[in-house]
Amino acid sequence: MSFILILRRIIRHASVWLVLAALVGLSACSTLKLVYNNSDDLIYWWLDGYADLQDGQKQFTREALTDLQRWHRQQQLPEYVVLLKRLQAMALHDITPAQVCSVTEDMKTSFVTVLRFVEPANTRLATQLKPEQLRNIGKRFDKTNKDWRSDWLDPDAEGRLRYRTKQATNRLEDFYGRLEKPQREVLHQWLSRSTFDPTMSYAERDRRQADTMQTLQRIAQEGSATAQAQALMRGLVERSFNSPNERYRAYSLELWNENCEGFAKLHNSTTPAQRQRMWNALRGYEQDIKTLMAQK
Repeated sequence: MSFILILRRIIRHASVWLVLAALVGLSACSTLKLVYNNSDDLIYWWLDGYADLQDGQKQFTREALTDLQRWHRQQQLPEYVVLLKRLQAMALHDITPAQVCSVTEDMKTSFVTVLRFVEPANTRLATQLKPEQLRNIGKRFDKTNKDWRSDWLDPDAEGRLRYRTKQATNRLEDFYGRLEKPQREVLHQWLSRSTFDPTMSYAERDRRQADTMQTLQRIAQEGSATAQAQALMRGLVERSFNSPNERYRAYSLELWNENCEGFAKLHNSTTPAQRQRMWNALRGYEQDIKTLMAQK
């Protein structure tokens, strides 16, 4: 589901950007403007839920998020408009897997740009984290992992397929409207033959979280946002996108290409009315983002 997942992620980032992880998903254009204009508060409360911000950390975080929103409005929103126009040009026609992969790669690049911008602020905040705050982050990881295992590891293969199909259908219908029999058949073929391996995905999730905890601990020991501390933060981001596990990288690439092909086949099975609905949804997001760009 790489294309729709990353498209939704970009739309989320137009409202609430990833600082340590994504916060909310949007399914209506009208929601985007409301959430975007309150995104500094939303991200603040999300971060506070993980790290239990203390004393000067609170003011620093609020100021950093205000700066982030100002930069994002000026620098990233125009890029999103270009991207949405590109998607609209594709929406009414058949597409190829290569086109899907190209767009998703550009989306990922935009995502990394946001992470690079917040890197200094993230580093400075990390240097201020106390041992009890790090323990709190670890506990939150444990809680989210429990939920992930419940969704993906505990069910049998048939149960996972049902869950994945339900998720995919909901995401696709946000853009296309109700999926008809031809699209449902394509989706079933796509997901039932998928190389998705929840065990491998969970192992990588666990690796990233352990890496995060170790890196945050090392940065906290630095005590200030030194060049070494910032290099540690940058390395963490790099490893999050390019796993040091060669086997996982190969698996991830195979799954990525598989999803590009699957989405292209599904889109090409849609009716003119469904494609028009997709175009309308993308156009609606474009107009909302232009409105946000005009606001100061």
